[in-house]
Amino acid sequence: MKTFINFLETTEHRWMKSAFLDVGKYVSALQHIEEHKPKFIVEYGGGQSTFMLTEFVNYLNYGGKVVGYEHNSNWYNDHIENGWNEHNNIKLVDIVEYTFDGGSEYHNIAGVRYVHSMEDIEGVDFVIIDGPDLHPKHWKNNPNTTFNLMDIVNHIGYEIPFFIDGRKGTRDFYTNNKNLPNYFFTCNYKTDIGDIKNANNS
Repeated sequence: MKTFINFLETTEHRWMKSAFLDVGKYVSALQHIEEHKPKFIVEYGGGQSTFMLTEFVNYLNYGGKVVGYEHNSNWYNDHIENGWNEHNNIKLVDIVEYTFDGGSEYHNIAGVRYVHSMEDIEGVDFVIIDGPDLHPKHWKNNPNTTFNLMDIVNHIGYEIPFFIDGRKGTRDFYTNNKNLPNYFFTCNYKTDIGDIKNANNS
């Protein structure tokens, strides 16, 4: 994390230290970016973190890019008002509920999917899932996960590194379902205060 700490010393956005580094939020994802320099990062649940990631990638200056997807228009407008979409890479998209038949052990798993074209993310080599809020009050079918990572791997035909912020249901889906490809965490997952705050509702 030495490079990220150096970045924090140079950026005018000092809030990034208290919002992310000091509470351990996104630390594994940031370490992966610092060490492996992914060319195309896709984040589901775009916002303040998308801005932070973009600023850090630009600081590293290796030619990487970031796009974040957000489905809630109120949050999206809030991101714009706060300046998080300064780089115009937080995209407002629809989201749909879907039921996945994962076989006898994982039959009829309810989840959600951010709606966008695969062509929009060609070349993605790192996925971050930090959305949406899966509290049952927001949905009809009590979804447990976000399906977009599965969609990406099925589309490109190989596995890619990913990071999930909290979201026990999503983590379980991608690590325990034997009917899916052998997904893995290139970033060692850390259950710290930044990661577990919404775990009971995700």
